[in-house]
Amino acid sequence: MKTWHPLFFCPKTGLALCACEARELLTLSERGGGFATVDLGKGKVNVKVEGGTFWIDSFPLRADGLRAAVQEENCVVFFEQGGVGFKVAFYRDGRFYKLKCVGKGVAPTLEISGIHMHNIVGTDPWNDAKRKVELVGPGKGDRVLDVCTGLGYTAIHLVKRGAEVVSIEKDRWVLEIAEFNPWSRELSSPRVTLLLGDAFEVVEDLPEGFFDAAVHDPPRFRLAGELYSLEFYTRLRRTLRRGARLFHYTGWPGKHRGVNIQTGIAKRLRASGFRVLRVLKGYGILAEAV
Repeated sequence: MKTWHPLFFCPKTGLALCACEARELLTLSERGGGFATVDLGKGKVNVKVEGGTFWIDSFPLRADGLRAAVQEENCVVFFEQGGVGFKVAFYRDGRFYKLKCVGKGVAPTLEISGIHMHNIVGTDPWNDAKRKVELVGPGKGDRVLDVCTGLGYTAIHLVKRGAEVVSIEKDRWVLEIAEFNPWSRELSSPRVTLLLGDAFEVVEDLPEGFFDAAVHDPPRFRLAGELYSLEFYTRLRRTLRRGARLFHYTGWPGKHRGVNIQTGIAKRLRASGFRVLRVLKGYGILAEAV
């Protein structure tokens, strides 16, 4: 019985602010308004201040709500039309999910129970996703498989290059967080088909030789070891046409213990029908279906 299904991504209507943006808005009260950055750097707006209300077009924000947002460093506070702000963070199924700011005007990361789901060492989540897509190098009209959607940054960069994307995400709560994220809004593009389910099972049901490229960006090995297995790579290879490129993000868990998981990953990729083109130490592996 099929355990996965397509999902319609519906971004929330409202305004997302980090603490520095809320602080910038509050400084406008002395001047009666002015220009400010909102939506985590995605929007620049003209603000009018009347009494204790900040008007962003027809969207009202109260000063007390902004002052509360200033206190939430590293958090994203979301304001619904006419409502109070709330942190984009919640407990679900025994885990704590949080949309976390990593800098002014920078795409946020996702944190699950204290673990970052993006590479933010020397980069930021948005540009890191762009790098992964550039390594695969899809062309306009290419069909690309995106394994582990997350906040959708990889899928969005693929669409920007003209690709048709099938993106798989196991955790529905991750996608709920993404719906509050201004940087994830383009995940609603008609060129993205979003599938909710376990990638290990979903990939087995996808058509043979259908994709021109793939980006595999799984959670850490200790959280999703099956997505690093020979069986999964074999299933993944079956969905790709010959000559299709795969970028597999690996990171470098165990670096300080002298462990290098890339050696084993490269060996299993070769055994499942891939040719390893390039190993980026501590980052990922670029391979080609043969």
